[in-house]
Amino acid sequence: MAVLGGLLTAVLVLAAGCAPAWAAGGVTVTTSFENDPISVNTTDAVGYALTNTTATQQTVTFTDTLPAGVTLEDPAAAGLTDGSTSGCSLVPPSAAPGAGSVTVTVTVPPATATACTVWFDVVASAPSNDQPLADSYSGLSASSVTPVATPGSLTVLADPTLSFTSPANGQSFSLGEIVDANFSCAAGDPLDSIDSFFGTDDEGNQIESGGPIDTVDPGTHTLEVDCFSAAGGGYVSQTVSYTVGSYTLLAVHAARGTDEISYRTLVPPGQLSSRVFYAGKLIAINRTTVTTRGLAAVSFRPTPAGRRLIGSLRGRFATLSLDVSFEPQPIGSGEQQITPVAAIVIAREVKVPLVHPVPRQGKRRRVRRGARHRGRGARRGGRRGARHAQRARRHPRAGPGPQQRS
Repeated sequence: MAVLGGLLTAVLVLAAGCAPAWAAGGVTVTTSFENDPISVNTTDAVGYALTNTTATQQTVTFTDTLPAGVTLEDPAAAGLTDGSTSGCSLVPPSAAPGAGSVTVTVTVPPATATACTVWFDVVASAPSNDQPLADSYSGLSASSVTPVATPGSLTVLADPTLSFTSPANGQSFSLGEIVDANFSCAAGDPLDSIDSFFGTDDEGNQIESGGPIDTVDPGTHTLEVDCFSAAGGGYVSQTVSYTVGSYTLLAVHAARGTDEISYRTLVPPGQLSSRVFYAGKLIAINRTTVTTRGLAAVSFRPTPAGRRLIGSLRGRFATLSLDVSFEPQPIGSGEQQITPVAAIVIAREVKVPLVHPVPRQGKRRRVRRGARHRGRGARRGGRRGARHAQRARRHPRAGPGPQQRS
């Protein structure tokens, strides 16, 4: 509403220094634009300050033809009397958005130095080649006097220009790939300059030209670049969309004959966290730091408690749930550093062969077959010899007969 205050101030100054001119006309209408210059397609406001120095109220009517290329954006108007609506009566105009002129009818109370101010939103569609364009009045009248009008003027500047070269719309990148944004903004008019320009992605990261874009979060992303001019308030914007790939787990399996679990994955630098569950119980965990982009190979085994748990199961295999999360390392530095929103999680099933422990038994000495046979024969021979000795003692053999005496 700066236009309203400006118009009111101008009217009060005129009242203080130009009383004879007001006495001659009795009613004055002064036109002013809120911002001058403005840029193409920039919303502005045009205001009309009406004053009455006569002793009676005056109903003032006029038609204002706006500067070339300037049209109404919103026909709604507001009537003010020295900061309030008391005493001013506005007939709602019938003009529609896009009209190049508007007819205004206002009843102004009889009060010296009191102004009724009416305003409309307008927009310019074409530059004026750095020349001020004036509006013009027709059908100006009041109840009992001839009003005096002061037309306004407006200079329209060309919009700034934007060059957006990276990333290209629809481009695809791998997870963690380092890609710098590249865009520039320039004033489109000699009377203008660039106030600011910057990029904002879909996650709220402020991206500068030359800084990295977000490639640490998989999925589809947008990058919007906005450029603002200083003098005309011009604005130009461009948005591109790009995609970032995720990561996949390769060769997920358990080694044959063991409970060792392994997988491979192509990732940039970051942190891999692997967890294995059986029936909701955590039986294995592994954390691996990836320092360079490439194919990371990860292998680990269940904890001792986990091995005991699956070792007590029956069957040849146990189906386990492998849960792998990966958090990429932030890219960029300082205010241009981009960190991942969250870790990326992938779940897979893996079959682990059940390794049952061998029951412990007492040690047995192995004896060669020939030795066993020899031992058996010796034992038999020993027993036989003892029986023969006993028999000989019981039944001694008859020796040679007694010698005959001579």
